[in-house]
Amino acid sequence: MEREQALQAFRESISGQLREGREHMAEHLLDHAPRLEELVREGMKRLGKEMEQQKKESVSFLYGSILKTDLLQGRARFFFHGLDSAWYLDESPLEVYVDASGLLEPFAGLWKSLSEESRIYKGLVNEYDVAHRMFEELAYVDAQIAGLLRYRLRDWEKKGIFADLTLAPSWFLKWGEYRDRTECIVRMDRTVKESIQWEEALKKARHAPETLAFGYWYQGEYQGSSLQEQDLQFSVFEECHLTGIAFEKCNLEGSRFPGSRFTGCSFTECNLWGADLTDCELEQVTFQGADLTGALLPAESIPFLHLDAEQLQRVLLVRKEEV
Repeated sequence: MEREQALQAFRESISGQLREGREHMAEHLLDHAPRLEELVREGMKRLGKEMEQQKKESVSFLYGSILKTDLLQGRARFFFHGLDSAWYLDESPLEVYVDASGLLEPFAGLWKSLSEESRIYKGLVNEYDVAHRMFEELAYVDAQIAGLLRYRLRDWEKKGIFADLTLAPSWFLKWGEYRDRTECIVRMDRTVKESIQWEEALKKARHAPETLAFGYWYQGEYQGSSLQEQDLQFSVFEECHLTGIAFEKCNLEGSRFPGSRFTGCSFTECNLWGADLTDCELEQVTFQGADLTGALLPAESIPFLHLDAEQLQRVLLVRKEEV
């Protein structure tokens, strides 16, 4: 058997293991989501101590990742680092490690299983090939972690996740391979966004769909816009007033609207899965055909929103005293 034939046979033989491994990893991370959040909190706390020692004024860029070098050595650690506004030109970046033992057990188990499978091919498939395949799976694990953290850290201010850090007015936390495949977890930008900036972003989004995703809109007044099939996932509208805006078939998964007011707006057939509308005012707002699975809505507003029976079963109601 030639090496290429052996590799092809190996890939085909492990397809079932990879599928089961992904399912097991996803379930394991979901079960350990609270610990995942605590590891991030610990990472931020350690970065805060490093920041104090270096007398660093503020950080603008925060990254978390799983190091491939650790995985090769059989270790499970999270690597966190913070940089100031100079980004990768920061001459003294903050760097800390947090032990994540146990959190990646299914991943380690899959690696061991593939190593054992590779021995059947008597050297034609080696540990390098196994590592290469597992690093491809790491991208899936990173995506799972990012997805969980986006929801776990949405109320980061209330939880005090970043309390030990001095953050710049505009900053973000991303997860994944640094400056390569990273996914946004938290973004903050409390600078007032005027209506002209909103209009410019809408124009740009027609050619670059990712423009509005993870956007942060602060203390703006926006009106009369029509958005169709736009990606606004995990965007934030804080203390904004939106009037007469029509969202149609837009992705607003995980979005938040703290202190905002909607007047005469519509969310026709939009994806509002997990969106948080508890701390906002809704006046003459419609959700016809919208997916409100897991969306948080103020209980007091329900009589005026005219939701259908299916939407009422899927939405989560929050009373004012619980906000």
